[in-house]
Amino acid sequence: MSNQQQYQALEEAIRRAGKRAQQFRKEGLSVTVKGRQDFVSEADVLVENELREVINALHPGDAFLGEEGGLSGDNELAEDAGIWVIDPIDGTTNYLQNMDYWCVSVAYVKQGVLELGFIYAPDRDEFFSAKRGEGACLNGVRLAVQEPEAGQAILGLGRSNRRPLQNYLDVLVMLDEHDIEYRRFGAGALMLAHVASGQVHGYYEAHLNSWDALAGILLIEEAGGCVSDFLRNNGLLEGSLMWAATPRLWEDLKDKL
Repeated sequence: MSNQQQYQALEEAIRRAGKRAQQFRKEGLSVTVKGRQDFVSEADVLVENELREVINALHPGDAFLGEEGGLSGDNELAEDAGIWVIDPIDGTTNYLQNMDYWCVSVAYVKQGVLELGFIYAPDRDEFFSAKRGEGACLNGVRLAVQEPEAGQAILGLGRSNRRPLQNYLDVLVMLDEHDIEYRRFGAGALMLAHVASGQVHGYYEAHLNSWDALAGILLIEEAGGCVSDFLRNNGLLEGSLMWAATPRLWEDLKDKL
């Protein structure tokens, strides 16, 4: 199978996974609580397992890092191992509430470099894809970040309970002082994709896990945006601060976040 055929098979598998999640929701789900406002549904586990099976068939030597399944694979973090980083359903609470703001996120890291990123929001019919050095697309259309007009910037926000609430409140005050609008929709991966597509102009969260971050990072970079050095200091396994934006907005706010 050629590289292009493998890529196409992977895209089809991610689309299938999103459709399966929609089907599971219609059929009814069992749900458990991982922490405060942190749910995992039967669909999260089943979708991640299905994606792992497909990817393992396409790339049998690679490792996996998933929100539900953790780190696994024959090579795990060997220097030359490729690692597939998967969030089967980012925005699980939205998903369970029949809101459309959730997605499947898949990224591929090779020797510490992001090579592929996919984000699929089935309810919104939005399929984002990026290859390093080849640009980012939404439903096949090339993306470029959009600088806001003066006074028109909109920032996406996430609230991590792994960091003090005061950090989030301080950011709100700073944005108000600079007349910057903000939105919090509860799915960091999809908000990052929407930075790449120009629906928002930046995204900030004090701590984001890699399975929520990596696909969106590559989308933004390939669409011409700026992103903090997420993978530094073991961000792959421990997560990190996330700050991503259009070049001008990133420069204006980087010292304030």
